[in-house]
Amino acid sequence: MILLQKKIDIEIYQVELAMKIKAKQSPFISVLILAQELGKISPEDLRKNLLPSLPAKACYNLLKRLEQQRYLDSDDRPDFTDEQIEDIFRMHNRSFEKTEKYLDNLANASRNIDACFTLTVSGEQSAIDKSYWIGEKGIYNVYVSHSKFIQQHIIKIEKAERAEDDRGNRIINTPREILQFENQILTFNTNEILIEGVEQKCFQLKSEICVLEIHSKENESTLKLLNDNQLLFQTNLDLVESDLQEQVLFSASSEFEYHADHNAILTPFSKDNTSLKRTVRITTPLFKRVSFDPVELENVTHIPKDKYNADLWYVELLYKNIDRYFLDENSFAEFASEIAKPILQFYKVNIPKRNELGEMFSERGDAFYQTAKLETIDYLIY
Repeated sequence: MILLQKKIDIEIYQVELAMKIKAKQSPFISVLILAQELGKISPEDLRKNLLPSLPAKACYNLLKRLEQQRYLDSDDRPDFTDEQIEDIFRMHNRSFEKTEKYLDNLANASRNIDACFTLTVSGEQSAIDKSYWIGEKGIYNVYVSHSKFIQQHIIKIEKAERAEDDRGNRIINTPREILQFENQILTFNTNEILIEGVEQKCFQLKSEICVLEIHSKENESTLKLLNDNQLLFQTNLDLVESDLQEQVLFSASSEFEYHADHNAILTPFSKDNTSLKRTVRITTPLFKRVSFDPVELENVTHIPKDKYNADLWYVELLYKNIDRYFLDENSFAEFASEIAKPILQFYKVNIPKRNELGEMFSERGDAFYQTAKLETIDYLIY
């Protein structure tokens, strides 16, 4: 697992917005699903199948509300006589308000309680998604990030506890990073918001310092923004752990010698550490040319820097892994070949015979027991 962290500034603006929030729990969802199942729906259908305690008139009003919100369409259209149309024109010349009132009265009088309603495209999609958009309007604090890892820029929208004024706050034109998302759907963690309207002027509030984190484990990667350990924003990244590790290691080539083809660090031999997988601390990691705080990468491949170091490394591995007596040449050959496998991926090393390795160990002052395990069979046979 890799965890990259860095501090970034988050800008905050107080803006007047008109929005719709996608809800997964609303009584209207079941109405839309019923309309989808029936193909078309009437107030009586709604009362009989879903709301038996309501009168048909209330069911009609509920369906009309969904029609006003463009989830339903209907054949419920008022028809005006020629005489009524003449009255409309005559009244309009005298008073626009009276004309509107007259039209409302006509519409109410001609409502058809048996009207049929059908799903619009939006209604069909809501029935499929089992969701419903709830409209609201007000003053909101909008959090904006300029990180290259976050495409939508707006990372959080929250209802303002109180409306700010120009005392201590600057009135500015609403930033493009907010205006560009008008009439678009934004995703915040698992929530979706449709911004329908944005005021052209806003207050710029004091910025906040947050922590940007990139978590990567195997084939899953996540970006998080945290403020005092509180999650502000989260999204998935199209990134696998091995690619991230490779990019970070490559960026740190000034700190050590990195071999890109093997995705490994070239290392001189040391008998104190013969592990081919080690933890590496990188003081200035870079990812997509963005610097992060120092990081430790686990299980990073380390290989000998050249053939000479590979031979020394291999002999030391043989020395440290001899844990039994070898009673014939075949058992030793199997052991020596198995120990050589990790090194042979990178260098062709000579696999010694049992007596050859014994001679090498005889030159060391710390190989008494290892030599004994190699030579005991010779004494037994003799």
